[in-house]
Amino acid sequence: MNKILLKTIFLTTGVLLASHSHAEFSYEQELKQGCAQIKQYRQSGQKFYQQKNYKKALEPFQNQASWSAFCLSQEDESGIQISEKEVDIANNNVGLTYAKLAKPLWARAWFQINAQSKTSQFNLKQLPIPKKQTDLSGQYVNYAGYGAWNYITVKKLNQKYNIEFEGVYMGLRSLIYGPNLGQFETTMPLNHKKTTTQECAIDLAFGFNAQVGNFVSVNQKQNLSDCGYFGHNVSANGLYRKVEIR
Repeated sequence: MNKILLKTIFLTTGVLLASHSHAEFSYEQELKQGCAQIKQYRQSGQKFYQQKNYKKALEPFQNQASWSAFCLSQEDESGIQISEKEVDIANNNVGLTYAKLAKPLWARAWFQINAQSKTSQFNLKQLPIPKKQTDLSGQYVNYAGYGAWNYITVKKLNQKYNIEFEGVYMGLRSLIYGPNLGQFETTMPLNHKKTTTQECAIDLAFGFNAQVGNFVSVNQKQNLSDCGYFGHNVSANGLYRKVEIR
């Protein structure tokens, strides 16, 4: 009986090891394939951009930005070298495309991913200065990494602002295996600019400055695992820039 049990354990362990090895092999293959496509994404985006087809240029440029940042962090596994300058150029390609699409607030958000770079500083100066808005409705974003964003959407509903958060945690393998997700929802009177969610203990404060534009600052006071739905390491903290007016 002991021999049969030991044999069963051995076979099960062997299957687990084989599955783990296959998963590692699949990830490595997908990583290398994704990183190898960066050049293609860039060329495709440039082609459409030069044709002034900015709508079609946006997606390949976004893919270029996402994979450039991802592959830079995974350089040891991918074997493909990516520089921080290449990531910066990719982000600015997306920003320039949004500017051509008459979406300067989105362009500003992409340029400000690395606002210290000379390319971003130059491009930021070309954008119109944001105007202060009394209506808080719209979409606000906070950069989550690898070309992904956390979103806060504000809508007027029943004489109140309805506020929805949709966030992600971009882990080391998230571009292939997917991110962790999180969300919460709250309301605020129309004549207010600050609110605190009672269940989640999250402070939200709306404001404006000329560099960022209209924004909402979010301060999360506690672990959100018991508040709404929050995956591992997802956080609502940060400054969210307004990119869409509604």
